[in-house]
Amino acid sequence: MLADDAFETYYLQHRDGLVRYIASRVRDRTAAQDITQEVYTKAYRNRERFDADRSFTAWIYTIARNACIDYLRRRVRDPLSAVAPNAPVDGPDLDAFPQGGADADPQVVAERKDLIVAVRRELAQLPEQRRIAIEMKIVDGLTYRETAEILGVPLGTVAFWVRESLEAVALRLKHLQ
Repeated sequence: MLADDAFETYYLQHRDGLVRYIASRVRDRTAAQDITQEVYTKAYRNRERFDADRSFTAWIYTIARNACIDYLRRRVRDPLSAVAPNAPVDGPDLDAFPQGGADADPQVVAERKDLIVAVRRELAQLPEQRRIAIEMKIVDGLTYRETAEILGVPLGTVAFWVRESLEAVALRLKHLQ
């Protein structure tokens, strides 16, 4: 069984990444926050079932993946069940990225923002499973094994998706170097 203090620590460590993961699946930031709360509530209620030999990250993301599937199924059956529109999730606030200090070269700052926008655009064009694998690996910092377990695909498939997709994005953005 997972102790309350350990659960709280895991919650604080994974909450933001889980919201991003869920939002990327359901395409609704408000719903993602609600689903995240439901996921943690379900995990807390079932914490005695947690296998200490498994990764907490894989366990919580598996619960989240199933919650996303349930949410999307409900929304298909009853489109009015989703209060928010099916709009893309807000991207990161580009102005919040580090600017390099007060004396940063404005051209370098502008180029950095342009690059971020271009990378986001290219990643958005990837097939959903590949994009999610990259987000889980790079943004959320999950291991390939955890990502594979959560997505329900072989480890080699995740490694291939991430490598091939990043190489393709880099090739398409080569002109920005």
